[in-house]
Amino acid sequence: MYQIDIHSLQQFDILLVRFPESESSQQIRENCNSEYSHAIIYLGGGAFVEGIEPVVTLFSYHRYYFPDLEDVKILRLSDAAGKSFNGAAAERALRSLASCNYSKRLLYHINKKNIDEDVITDFLEKKIWRNGIVCTSLITLPYYAGGVDFSSKNEPFYAHFGDIEKHKDFIDVTASTFQQIKEKDLRKDAYNYFTTYETGSILEKQAAIVVELNTYVQHKYRDITQHPEKYEDIRIAEENLGFSSWEDILPNLTRWFLSETGKKIDEELSELILSSKYNMLWFEEIHKYPEQFFPLYYWKFNSFGPSKDDIKFYTDSISETYKRIKEDEENTLKNFLGCPSKTYHILFNMYRSYTDLLVGALVQYEELLKYV
Repeated sequence: MYQIDIHSLQQFDILLVRFPESESSQQIRENCNSEYSHAIIYLGGGAFVEGIEPVVTLFSYHRYYFPDLEDVKILRLSDAAGKSFNGAAAERALRSLASCNYSKRLLYHINKKNIDEDVITDFLEKKIWRNGIVCTSLITLPYYAGGVDFSSKNEPFYAHFGDIEKHKDFIDVTASTFQQIKEKDLRKDAYNYFTTYETGSILEKQAAIVVELNTYVQHKYRDITQHPEKYEDIRIAEENLGFSSWEDILPNLTRWFLSETGKKIDEELSELILSSKYNMLWFEEIHKYPEQFFPLYYWKFNSFGPSKDDIKFYTDSISETYKRIKEDEENTLKNFLGCPSKTYHILFNMYRSYTDLLVGALVQYEELLKYV
């Protein structure tokens, strides 16, 4: 069996998969002139982003193993093409898609090549995707934002598996990014990718909660659009009701907060965040994998022995997470000061608590390096 070697991965590596026993997989492969029917992208920091029903989800590199390498391939942008690739723009685009709903309806529009022109214009001009996604969208849209057009005609939203698999700027790095592993050496929370759908991971819990939050915002926007007479105390602008994920409602919360409608939305949204425990997912993650966040304690008392490569990986991953969450904390504080809502208050406390703990973890890894 094989697992991905985290030290060999590079950000934006593409994982292509086929399901040989599946009729739908075979049909997709035939329609797209490809050997593969599913695509996943590496975000970095040990996390992959995957578009499956009902919402985009993330999984850690160690979450799955593959029985063999017959039905999987990893592609990487070549060094030559990578010189002009805008990784920062691609990452922004990918993260903006990370809470989108999966959309079977989009598959129909892709096949018919009739995605709404407003959606296309928003993406091409603003790099904002106002629609659901399918797994190929998570590859083609961020890469387009970074400067690689899989469609070769400014239509990345219509690109398919064949376009991805056969693109001239990508090389096959499967052999160098997988490592063979014995069953006894697998982590307890590692699963066969082809046979397991739900693993009970924190990231799966997050995806399930995001579905609830997305559904709330979609229903609220739909009600505002269909029954504007119920919302006469707010200014309704169509351009402010575009939906990609639940966080789209936050700027409107700021605009509407002093109205009765705004206060009601704040009450409903903050209650949903609290009742779903969205704001406590970071707490669960830390206590599910305490060795990663309290390495000194476990090194001293529990035979936790990371290598220098492991320490470097954890340090780099936590550093990048810290930078991103710290930015979220600072932006949320500004929003909270300008709109003292319960929703912003909950989110600010969530980000602040997480950044404090990440700083502590980084200090421990620096200390641990002295002994390894």
